[in-house]
Amino acid sequence: MNPAGAILIADIGGTNARFALVGDGPRDLRSVEVLACAEFEGIEDAIARYLERRGVDEIVEACIAVAGPIHEDLVDLPNSPWSFSRAALRQHLAAPLEILNDFTAQALAIDVLDPDEVTWFGEARPRPGGIRTVIGPGTGLGIAIQTPGGEVVPSEGGHVGFAPTDDHEIELLKILISRYRRVSVERLVSGPGLENLYWANLHIAHGRDDVPVPSRTAPQIVDLAHDADATALQAIEDFFDILGGFCGDMALASWATGGVFLSGGMLHRLVPFLDAERIRARFEDKGRFTRFCESVALGWIQAEHPGLLGCAVAALRHMEAPAFSPELAPRGGAGGRA
Repeated sequence: MNPAGAILIADIGGTNARFALVGDGPRDLRSVEVLACAEFEGIEDAIARYLERRGVDEIVEACIAVAGPIHEDLVDLPNSPWSFSRAALRQHLAAPLEILNDFTAQALAIDVLDPDEVTWFGEARPRPGGIRTVIGPGTGLGIAIQTPGGEVVPSEGGHVGFAPTDDHEIELLKILISRYRRVSVERLVSGPGLENLYWANLHIAHGRDDVPVPSRTAPQIVDLAHDADATALQAIEDFFDILGGFCGDMALASWATGGVFLSGGMLHRLVPFLDAERIRARFEDKGRFTRFCESVALGWIQAEHPGLLGCAVAALRHMEAPAFSPELAPRGGAGGRA
């Protein structure tokens, strides 16, 4: 691929920005690079750095997925200091530009995944022609729903209120409600959510009212869990329990007969503590709708850069259909970030 006339794609999360160039097809991602958002003032600076490193002089198409709402010209990322104008960025790049929600990109990637890039929890498998839901914890909790016709409906479902299901989770909520006016699922199932769970479990275990906020970072909690720290292990167990239950709730909300797909780099960091049977049990435990959830596939996307794959799909489709107008496309927001 000639570096001039490149197809630029990017997946911008709350912590990291992933960039690549598209070669011959959506699976042909070239020059993949991950940049830390905190090292740049804004998206324009990060793009400039990436293109300079890759020797790209001209862009013929760009597709960028962002972890935040995209329904207005100003794209303001809720878990990142970055914000930008769609129109200004398009002018800056001097090329057609499509902006996607990050979990819209995750959903678009499903159709180009290899069979070995999805790990299934349980025996259920997706039904052809069914609705699919993608969920991913990272810096936030991202969600998107894909209709049988291929349209992706972005969602802010990660911000629905947390509903405890046992006495321990009720205690977690009681502690966290003193810190947050409203406790959403994202407050528990995300990187910052793991920190909240550890902090709350310290209160439960030790009755300490002076626990600093935050008491540990997510990477520190994972390290403590590897050292068999009881509070860290409990926080991670809570994380997966609440995630499994929430995935079942979203399966009901979207009637996801085409499957629920987990994504996000955070799961890879927690994989030594993942109990597939326990997640599946929480997913299915839905009272009168348990039988339905038993029939719904729950899979984990293993592809290294599914957000970039989805951007590549969107960019190539956009080039093949020049009459398509991003301004007229459905837009929305979701919070999955990694």
